[in-house]
Amino acid sequence: MLQDRSVSDRGRFYFLLAKSFAESGNEERAILYLRKAKDEGYATFIADVKKDKAFAALLKNEEVQNLIAPKPAETEQP
Repeated sequence: MLQDRSVSDRGRFYFLLAKSFAESGNEERAILYLRKAKDEGYATFIADVKKDKAFAALLKNEEVQNLIAPKPAETEQP
């Protein structure tokens, strides 16, 4: 009987793919999978991207800066 081999944490999976692409120098794919990791709700996304040396060169990229920027606080309208 085959077990269910689905990825329980897709966000982490996409983060690891992004890291692999970043390490190989493929910035376009790394950014693609960083976006997917964030969209999947990878819990420690921002902190992990900032501290992982694999993403050091990408941190200068405007698209990556937008991905890791904290969401602005929602303000209540009177």
